Amino acid sequence: MIQTDANATPPTVWIDMSNAMQQAEQENSIPRQDSSQLTTRSSETDFTHTTTTSSSIKTTPVRKSRSELSLQSKRDSDLRQQYEQRPEKVPDVAAEMEKWYAMTDRYGFLEEQPSKSELKVKAKEVERAEKWANMSTTVTIDQENAHKFVFNYKFKKRVYKGIPDCWRREAWYYLSTNCLKNAANDHQLRVTYQELLLKENSHERQIDLDIPRTLRDHIMFRQRYGSGQRALFNVLRAFASYDEEVGYCQGMTNIVATILMYCEEEKAFLVLVHMFLRDKLHNLYIPGFPMLMESFYIQEALLKRYLPKLYQHLTDLGLSSDIYSTRWYITLFAGGVVNYHTLMRIWDVYFLCGYDVFFFVAVALLKTHEARLLASDLDVCMEILGSTMSVPNDDKFLKSIEKLYEKNEKSGTIQKLRQEYLTKHQ
Repeated sequence: MIQTDANATPPTVWIDMSNAMQQAEQENSIPRQDSSQLTTRSSETDFTHTTTTSSSIKTTPVRKSRSELSLQSKRDSDLRQQYEQRPEKVPDVAAEMEKWYAMTDRYGFLEEQPSKSELKVKAKEVERAEKWANMSTTVTIDQENAHKFVFNYKFKKRVYKGIPDCWRREAWYYLSTNCLKNAANDHQLRVTYQELLLKENSHERQIDLDIPRTLRDHIMFRQRYGSGQRALFNVLRAFASYDEEVGYCQGMTNIVATILMYCEEEKAFLVLVHMFLRDKLHNLYIPGFPMLMESFYIQEALLKRYLPKLYQHLTDLGLSSDIYSTRWYITLFAGGVVNYHTLMRIWDVYFLCGYDVFFFVAVALLKTHEARLLASDLDVCMEILGSTMSVPNDDKFLKSIEKLYEKNEKSGTIQKLRQEYLTKHQ
């Protein structure tokens, strides 16, 4: 049941960038190994050589003897204990927060000194946040507060302009739940999450291996077995038990880490589940990767239509979409494909429009780098496509995506291509 409060107030603060520091536990516990160890290099999970076979992307359990299973169970128990242990020394949260904020950009990534453009964006952000506050209403769903918006033309335009950081948690949840229509059972989903955390599954070891490679330059995930990595581990292993056919797939760490930068652990799980339900992401990760294969087909068709010269050039080089864009779709563009400020704008419109918008993100991104790609040989093209592809102007980039998406929505292009693919592969 949803109750509405007409005198709504906006969220007080954006979820602190260092979610790891917000819960300074008061109790002492068993000394942990490497409790102060920090990851040091800035890089993402490497998807450069990832192919689309189930053996190369997905970790599948192997049949083991009883002794091997017993040993594995002991190792998994030790692994969970690493994440569950609390620091012996309770930190001075205020002092730590002040120190970390001074060293990061607005998203929580470490930087030497904020640029003038960064400061200008922050000022603009405050102004836009007020507009979002004025168009929101606080509602209560099973004793949990949420924010509701009027889903109209103005709202859509403001999403394309970029959701303010302090409103992303609320807006993403609102959109992922189909304007809160699918949020009625989230109380039970919260209970389910706590139950799933008590379960063991075979993916925990692989999740643990991938976590240190995820968003290393973000303060929330720098400390090994810290609160940020703990939340990431918990959400991923809970989801592996929630959707057992998907389990865990390489690339999901990037997705969950991005959600956790705006949502607390439990909320991140809810958003992830709603993303999978709304956009059928289950089919993106199950063995055979049917949705991923379909995405390659659609991208090739759109590339041929909108960028014929580039399509022919890449074809002549033997570069089809499945060779270079696996990480684009398997991480929903969160695997170091673009700079973080661009990724946030892309994810804003993803929550608004759904998975299909990624096809036009791909086209717009290739268009941005078309000249360089046309002038390059195979090795250089692979280097460009496998690196972080920067966008000169996020506003212009999003406008091109909006134009492509709206045009194709009216003509039903994606649905036609999807049906075409299904007909050919039945």
